[in-house]
Amino acid sequence: MVMNFGIIPETLFERLALRLGLVPLPIVDMLFGSIKARMIMVGVSLGLFEALRNEPRSAVDLAETLRADSNALECLLRALTHAGYLVRRDEVYTLSRLARRTVVRGAPMDITGYVAWHETQCRFLEHMETLVRTGKGIEFHRTLRDKRSWRDYQRAMLAIARLDAATIARLVPIRAGATHLLDLAGSHGLLGAAICRRHPPMRSTVVDLPEAVEEGRALARETGNADLVEHLAGDLRTDPLDECDAVLLANILHHFRPAEITGLIARVRHALRPGGTVAIWDLESPQRGGTVGHGDVVSLFFRLTSSAGAYHGTDYANWLRDQRFSRIKIVRPNRSPGRVLVTGTT
Repeated sequence: MVMNFGIIPETLFERLALRLGLVPLPIVDMLFGSIKARMIMVGVSLGLFEALRNEPRSAVDLAETLRADSNALECLLRALTHAGYLVRRDEVYTLSRLARRTVVRGAPMDITGYVAWHETQCRFLEHMETLVRTGKGIEFHRTLRDKRSWRDYQRAMLAIARLDAATIARLVPIRAGATHLLDLAGSHGLLGAAICRRHPPMRSTVVDLPEAVEEGRALARETGNADLVEHLAGDLRTDPLDECDAVLLANILHHFRPAEITGLIARVRHALRPGGTVAIWDLESPQRGGTVGHGDVVSLFFRLTSSAGAYHGTDYANWLRDQRFSRIKIVRPNRSPGRVLVTGTT
């Protein structure tokens, strides 16, 4: 699957204008992309989508509930309708199918936990020129100085993990009789727990930064996984790893430079029992010199936020091969576009 982002023409005239180069694309990309993101964020933070969960409502009615200005709220409601998040009929608004699947709590693809964190991510983007001039990213983990920042970050990662948990649990090979999984930088523990539930009696230990452990435990309890997951504070770059049957490296190696990845994989290999599994799950960059794609945007973002960047599936496979892993497999699930799973066994 190929993904891109940009202007979507809605009429024949708009398609013609685009083809003839009559649309100031940079202005539209900058202005409307920013506005659309902010509309969604405000809809969640105000409780607008939640207020429409059970029944259609008018702008005046919603304004009273949300303590908002009815005229300004009407502008937002109309704009969200145009963006596909609301449906408008006879002066009242209701949630669209897209909104019901994504922007209300408990939805099948609930991203509400991601919204507060995106406020912080928007500030990261202000450093892009500095990155390009100096080659230095911002190492964002070091910028999180209070519990709220860590909470927002981990809840955002939980929102993303919910989309992937079933796929990862289905595809990661675990040998019969396995009892212990290490979920490195696993935060909330949801992904490791999903694997464990599929392969009883296995249990998971999340190893994460000390600042992440407290909220991670709370999220494990909140998601009903505390029976399967324990948390241990540690530094993946230096600390030894306990003996185990499987190691999960999900959404973490894009924060590591190649030399750091090599060192970590070597310690993973040493920790794994015979027949053990390592599983790497991450957003994927294109191969060096390969076709340009949305993975290049992903790589730029991670270069900005961590000075490292995304990697291609063959990079991960080669690092595993260098540490004498066998049965190395690269999988790109159709339902998780842009992501790659690389597994190997000892």
